[in-house]
Amino acid sequence: MTTATMGDAEYAEWIGEAARELAEIAAIVGARTPVPACPGWTMRQLVGHVISGLSGWYTYNLVNGSEPLDYGVSWSSQPQPPRGNADRLVWLVDAADAFVDLVRSTDLDAPCYVFQSRRTGRAWLQRAATETAIHVRDAQAVLGDIEPWGPARATASIDETLRVMWHGALLLRGDLDAERVPDQPITVVATDLDLAWRVDKAVDDFTVELVDAHTGQHSPVTPTDPSELFVAGESNELVPWLWGRATTNQLTTTGDLAAIDAWNLSANI
Repeated sequence: MTTATMGDAEYAEWIGEAARELAEIAAIVGARTPVPACPGWTMRQLVGHVISGLSGWYTYNLVNGSEPLDYGVSWSSQPQPPRGNADRLVWLVDAADAFVDLVRSTDLDAPCYVFQSRRTGRAWLQRAATETAIHVRDAQAVLGDIEPWGPARATASIDETLRVMWHGALLLRGDLDAERVPDQPITVVATDLDLAWRVDKAVDDFTVELVDAHTGQHSPVTPTDPSELFVAGESNELVPWLWGRATTNQLTTTGDLAAIDAWNLSANI
């Protein structure tokens, strides 16, 4: 089973939409407004972070990712955005449009390193879309009105986070063979999508298996063993948990909660 629910054009469209919505919200609430989902950040810092990804981090890695990269160099590669808030919001939208233009002119099937793992350039498109979109949710939370994602975008976000972000966090921290993240597999179930992801790791190995939550051999809707690491909830509840915006309180879990928290690499990176 695959999650081929979104094409490249849809990911690119998502980035453009997200950047514009973030700019609109930032203009409404003001640059100095705190962003509770990102403790210590103001809206200006949130916007700056998204700009740094679109104009620097993602762009640099997509262009130069045929070989493993120095991530310090790639992170510092962004142009300096303007200081004025209005100009900075224009810059945000322009950065998104420029990244989308780059994507459209790039062979996304070409090999490309992503968090020290050899994938394709398409992974950077997907990473840019899911992270930009989660920061729009952060901004929406300031207004008290978080818009749920539809099934395709929710599936894309969960799948990309587990496959790319979790694996990348393991590689960046050197945890594939470490005890900090348990060797016991974890199952993540999106109950409204009838999809389950079984994630496992070993020395020099990381696997994500996607199965139907009703018929898969490994991932029934409820676990058969109470010690199994298992997290289940609706997709729009799983997404904020995966990004450290929510606890497991709204989710169904079995197994050791400390082990589940250790597995949630995207929230801990």
